[in-house]
Amino acid sequence: MNIHVHSRLFNPWSKTRLNLPTGHVPRKPVAMPEQNGSPVSTYNNGQPYRPARGQLAPRENVVDRYSTVHPIVSGFPTTAQFHRAFVRELKIRCYQPKTIKSYRNILSRFLKWFGNMPHKVSREDVRCYLEDLVDGGAKSDYISQSLAVIRTAFDKFNGRQVTLGLATPRRPKRVPVVLSENEVRQILQAARSLRDKLLIGLMYATGMRISEVTKLRWNDFDFQRLTVSIWNAKGKSDRQVTLPQSYAPLLKELASRFSKTDFVFPGERKSGRFLTARTGQRIVARTVQLAGISKRITPHGFRHAFATHLLEHGTDIRFIQKLLGHVRLETTTIYTKVAVLKQTAVTSPLDRVMATPATRPTAEAGPRPVGQMSIQVHRETKHVAAATLSIQSLANRRAAPVVLGGIRLTQSRPGWVAIELPHVDEWAPGLEMLEPACRTRLESPEFFDLLRRELSARFLALEALS
Repeated sequence: MNIHVHSRLFNPWSKTRLNLPTGHVPRKPVAMPEQNGSPVSTYNNGQPYRPARGQLAPRENVVDRYSTVHPIVSGFPTTAQFHRAFVRELKIRCYQPKTIKSYRNILSRFLKWFGNMPHKVSREDVRCYLEDLVDGGAKSDYISQSLAVIRTAFDKFNGRQVTLGLATPRRPKRVPVVLSENEVRQILQAARSLRDKLLIGLMYATGMRISEVTKLRWNDFDFQRLTVSIWNAKGKSDRQVTLPQSYAPLLKELASRFSKTDFVFPGERKSGRFLTARTGQRIVARTVQLAGISKRITPHGFRHAFATHLLEHGTDIRFIQKLLGHVRLETTTIYTKVAVLKQTAVTSPLDRVMATPATRPTAEAGPRPVGQMSIQVHRETKHVAAATLSIQSLANRRAAPVVLGGIRLTQSRPGWVAIELPHVDEWAPGLEMLEPACRTRLESPEFFDLLRRELSARFLALEALS
């Protein structure tokens, strides 16, 4: 039998004290011979050994079985096994199909370049691969994407650190190519069919991406509110954009000819499918060429033109961010570099001040007076007072003033006056004796605001005199 002696029994700095007789010194327990098949332990004085209880009781070691990283594959997987496990994890985490395809191709190129088992990949191998991409003339966007795929596959999904210390490559800060309003008009006039004109016009009018405009259905248009609903856009987000009024009658007429669930731009080969993004790119390239535009314009160019033209016409940049579906405002601010603002928009504030002659402020003309009011405040107790209003109509000065009483003033705390007005029925007989204009003035919010200020000031003045 293992005999446990807790060290705190003999620790002089321990906060726990044992209730032992004076002069008693604990001694080491001695193992006695077995009795009835079980050993018996006693102290030297013959008393049986009693194990410590409570905080002094011996405890088993705590085993932490929690791990922040759980690899998606174990052991020494082959290249095919590692590749299948990586694609499966991407699907489980609901990555977009295009993202899964791109990640799968990049990982396949890296593993084919490495030519060995995936578990043997080291940090130096990743650096050598990225260096080969740079030497081969790869762009910074592709290098950044390759690093992100390797970091996801090895570090994020398997708990490795093969990309530790590798920073994302710097990307060039390029400005977009923007069409002018006249060039957009030329492109729309050069469209060969109504479908092409609608496709290009909607991209420019709403700022939608080519993948968003080709998936539109007829029930996505709200002709009452002039909005277009975009579902499951980039980043799995939904948003609404403004439908142009110039296209609303035409789209409404076309919508009546088709089912609400039909695509606005159906596919050319298969029925029940929408127009592919590649076909939309060919339509834009052909139309731009027919218009005689020498700029390199893609479908995304109309999205750039949409944001830039809105900014040039004074639209708030945060509203443009909402229409474009940008998560970060910094993404939208790139259009401030290409927007051509009007001269009046950048005029110095000093020029506007000097161009305007100085004028003296004049008192605002208030409402025409319709009566005279006098207020009497009478103290009842230390913190309670009563007030009475006396109103004389200016239209009928010979009539006797109307007295309105029953107002109570209470000071709940220093400087705070609570005003309690009587029920409207108590003032009804007196108000009927006044002119209609005077009664209207008494029922206005401005009158009650004036009454509150005057009553509070006079009640506090009485408090100061006492």
